[in-house]
Amino acid sequence: MIPHDPNRTQIDPRGLLRTGGERDLYRLLCGTGYVPGEEVFGDFCESLKSGRPWLISGTRGSGKTAFPEALASACNLTMCVVAGRDGLKQEEILYDWDREEQEVWMRENLAIAKGLPENEQLTFLEKARNAKWQRQFLILGEVGLAYDLAAKVDRSNTTMAPPVLLLDESDKFGASIEDSLLMPLERGLIYIPRYEGGCIGVADWEFRPIVVTTSNDLRHKLSGPFISRHIYSRFANPTLEKEMEIVRARNPKASSSQLALAIKLLDAVRGIAGMEDHPSIRESIDVAGAFVRDSVEALDHRSLSRFFCYFVKTGDARELLGLQLDYLLAMTRAFHPTVDCWLGARDPEWATKWNTAIAL
Repeated sequence: MIPHDPNRTQIDPRGLLRTGGERDLYRLLCGTGYVPGEEVFGDFCESLKSGRPWLISGTRGSGKTAFPEALASACNLTMCVVAGRDGLKQEEILYDWDREEQEVWMRENLAIAKGLPENEQLTFLEKARNAKWQRQFLILGEVGLAYDLAAKVDRSNTTMAPPVLLLDESDKFGASIEDSLLMPLERGLIYIPRYEGGCIGVADWEFRPIVVTTSNDLRHKLSGPFISRHIYSRFANPTLEKEMEIVRARNPKASSSQLALAIKLLDAVRGIAGMEDHPSIRESIDVAGAFVRDSVEALDHRSLSRFFCYFVKTGDARELLGLQLDYLLAMTRAFHPTVDCWLGARDPEWATKWNTAIAL
């Protein structure tokens, strides 16, 4: 669990939407440096208004995990995270019992029972056995914790906001984990056998955790019942204009030349035939950040190869790009209608530079 900052006011995204604050929520997200696409942001708002969890799929580096992180930061929300992996067990994410403490509890009560009259021992031990299923012996996993925190918000009658629950890379969960999540995702409740309270969670969807589920669509195909619990979105690769907006937001200190250099370079890399794993928006952000850090305003053969490590993921790809150095350098120096017009509309000096260059 990543707790919220107690010194900052919390903002309930659902409450914001109820008062017509959709654009306010969008601005809050952008204020963290995360610029969501209009369509996927609209889908997210629908998930909030419907009470449904939000399932987002897409290629690596497309911003799926960053979205709930930005939401938690923007609204100062507690966030619980389940990271998908092989071998994940239900008790790790939902709940388990502290067996050691339960054994200590029973030993202590057995010792007490021995000092009682025989006609009272049976009743005493029966109460002790029932009491070992109290809340004090319950260990909550991240999912159980998120729904329990949401229930506390429901009961608090304060300005507290529900937590964000991130189910990351759900295609690695497997069938048993998906099945165990069907009830809480649908009803907002986790039923616990023998537990004195019966269940944890909250049925009222307005107080449930804000659940964001991500999938890379790589390992396992998600089941129909699991998908049906969600509002669905696909994170497509952004347009160059949106990519520049995102990269500038994540690297506010980048100059126009550094932004142009990063975007032109990666756009050229994506256009090379034979590249199987194209750079994503994540790599664009990283490359621009490296240019800012190292004060890079232009590239040559040597420095370009140095930055390959940010977006080349295989030896074959590195060898392929090594043969394309002249082409890549030429693309970083040439006029790019989308990139340079976008920057020119925001930077008069950049517009003047390219107007002069085109005139010559």
